[in-house]
Amino acid sequence: MDPELERALQPVLADLRATGAPVPRIEDSDWPGDVDRAGAMLWSPDGSGQGVAISRSRPLAEQVAEAADRVQEWAVEELWRSAPTNWPRCPRHPATHPMAVRLQPDGVWWVCPHDRVAVSEVGRLG
Repeated sequence: MDPELERALQPVLADLRATGAPVPRIEDSDWPGDVDRAGAMLWSPDGSGQGVAISRSRPLAEQVAEAADRVQEWAVEELWRSAPTNWPRCPRHPATHPMAVRLQPDGVWWVCPHDRVAVSEVGRLG
């Protein structure tokens, strides 16, 4: 896997593990025609998959935010079969919505989308 993509995925994969959410099988994937993009496929046990990609020319924080957004989409789809789909669950409103990924001046954070309170830096849930 592209080292920059692997580095961008590490924090959100840590959050999946820390919260007991499923973790995808990840396979390298070519993104033809765009040398700035590093991509991979996120695979579910049932064989369904979703792509994730980052722009190599962006700062690490933006890469993490981009990867976290795609992994969150994968996790919500994966969880709908067996559990609440609001991953990561917002501790301020646990029955209502998941947190959203936001790029903040001090890093990439999971934020309550309702009141915009930063709850946890991506990679530090649990």
